[in-house]
Amino acid sequence: MNDSSQGEPPEPLVDASGANGAADGDSTGSPETEERSGIEELQDRIAALNQELTDAKDLARRAQADLANVRRRARNERAEFRSRATEEVCSALLPVLDDLHRAALEVEKTTGRWDANGGEDPAGNVVRGLHEGIRLVLRRFQDTLKRQGLLEIEADGAPFDPRLHEAVQEIPAGPGQREGDVTEVLRRGYLLDGRVIRPATVIVAGAPSEPADRPEETDEGGEDGSDQGDEESSKGPAAPGSAAEPLSA
Repeated sequence: MNDSSQGEPPEPLVDASGANGAADGDSTGSPETEERSGIEELQDRIAALNQELTDAKDLARRAQADLANVRRRARNERAEFRSRATEEVCSALLPVLDDLHRAALEVEKTTGRWDANGGEDPAGNVVRGLHEGIRLVLRRFQDTLKRQGLLEIEADGAPFDPRLHEAVQEIPAGPGQREGDVTEVLRRGYLLDGRVIRPATVIVAGAPSEPADRPEETDEGGEDGSDQGDEESSKGPAAPGSAAEPLSA
């Protein structure tokens, strides 16, 4: 028995590692499959990152647009607030400007009367100095308001414009005046940054007045009466024995 057992060829040994490797290869797949799955994972990751980058760029653009809108809105609000505040201040100062214009006009009239008299007395010098002072204050006041955007409306002699002028009276056009022109400015008007904050109060020239027609001479009293008088005077007194006057018995 021992001899026979020893004479038999030995059984081949099975490589356990090979068997396990085959089993592992079947479970995990080939290297190509693993490489392909890794590339797909990387591509998916890259696509996700690209989408995140696109979303971030869109979000940044929207944020920049929102910021620009906020800045523009704030700038417009500041400009509107400044314009409204300037309009309120200028509107409150317009009566003072009117008073300065009236004062300068009255003092100018008084100065003209003093100059007409030709007197060089102290009172006349005081009036002249007052006139120059008022004119200086008025000019500086106008320059200050002009720097804020306030401009006077040109109305005297200009065609009437309902957007700039407010007519309170219409008078017949005089010599050298056209119908629809402003003949007199009762109160000055002003523009602020191109907007009318007070229209000019004016008097407008209307249609020229027609001359009164002289009464026509009627033919009844003048010509007819003269004709009758001429006829009677030409006839003269009736001769005796004529048909116009019977003879007395």
